[in-house]
Amino acid sequence: MLNFLILILSIAIYLSFGVYNIIYILFSALTSFYGAKYLKSKKSKLILSLVIVANLSILLFFKLFNLIPIFNGKNILVPLGISYYTFQIISYIVDVYKGKTNPEESLWKYLLYVFYIPYIFIGPITRYNDVKDSLYAKKKFNKDNFYFGLLRIFWGLFKKYVIASRIALVIAVITKNPSVYNGAYALLAMILYYIELYSDFSGGIDMVIGVSKIFGIELKENFNVPYIAETIQDFWRRWHIALSSWFRDYVYIPLGGNRVSKLRHKFNLLITFLLSGFWHGTTYILWGLFHGILIVFNNLFKTKWKWLNITITFLLVSFLWSFFIWTDSYILPLQMMGSVLTHFNYLDLFHNILNLGLDLPNIIVLVISIIMLIIYDLNKDKIVNKIKTSSLELKVSIICLFILIILLFGIYGIGFNAQDFIYSKF
Repeated sequence: MLNFLILILSIAIYLSFGVYNIIYILFSALTSFYGAKYLKSKKSKLILSLVIVANLSILLFFKLFNLIPIFNGKNILVPLGISYYTFQIISYIVDVYKGKTNPEESLWKYLLYVFYIPYIFIGPITRYNDVKDSLYAKKKFNKDNFYFGLLRIFWGLFKKYVIASRIALVIAVITKNPSVYNGAYALLAMILYYIELYSDFSGGIDMVIGVSKIFGIELKENFNVPYIAETIQDFWRRWHIALSSWFRDYVYIPLGGNRVSKLRHKFNLLITFLLSGFWHGTTYILWGLFHGILIVFNNLFKTKWKWLNITITFLLVSFLWSFFIWTDSYILPLQMMGSVLTHFNYLDLFHNILNLGLDLPNIIVLVISIIMLIIYDLNKDKIVNKIKTSSLELKVSIICLFILIILLFGIYGIGFNAQDFIYSKF
């Protein structure tokens, strides 16, 4: 009964963002649900191809409509979460075709998998096999799930409103005038944006996992301390794990993976990362290509010192976030990256640091919060295990402390809105 109520609530919330949204997501849900039922027929390949092509065509239209002449200058509302649920239903029908899972017999259960509102907004892209048992299980109240779900939600809110929202103020000042704020300012923006995006995106995922935890629904982690990655390849094992593993399993491996010649292997990597960039939008194709190139030449940047590998990888990833920061053109991000190496205005940045959107008390709050984030990420298992064995009084105190910190130090706009999260637009 509770599962059915979760479905109704999910549909109602989804409809609140625009009635037209329901047309596309229902099309994806129904074509994949009924298509999967006929995959054992002689026309299974045709059915599989039709379902995938039909759904990808819709996704491609919304990704490319700005480039289509007849729509030039017109605004089209992109269906909420289309990038996420399209990839979910493709993974479902492909896995049914390959015999990795059986087709779901119940339409309302399958609709719950597609419509489950927490992960429609910002992911993670969830595989049917990974979630079906806990998603469809009879829901029972579990005090540990309730507590750790709440704790995860507040931790996500902390990352979003105390860290990410604070950094966003600095980024807004720097990006407002690229001709003035370049060189050292650009480097600061790149590094801070890495922290902002991680805090914003992983904070949103924390909330999704936390809400799901309360309902007894287990979702896989989407991040694993990406900023300590030693190579770009290692970074993609730690960053947006659901997306990178999706491209690995449904694009890279079908292309031949590494079971081909060296030249073809490199081509497969480049195509995979080009498509990953395109998934984010046409303006991010170069970002995907550069990541692909760095993966192909992965060993060129690796040294025998772990700390140096982490530093190099962190800076390379930070540089490439330029395509997310300066989105007006393909050229501007390249110019800003170049300015870091040609315009040495670091002394000017030092003198002007308090004029970039944050005063000294807010900078102190930001630095302390980032340190807290790093300490938790590096010691997550130990901290969680310690909390599990603590008294109820201490657990309640931790929740209350988080609420107090978020209320006192959080920076809010017009209020909580799922579409405010950076990755909700993809």
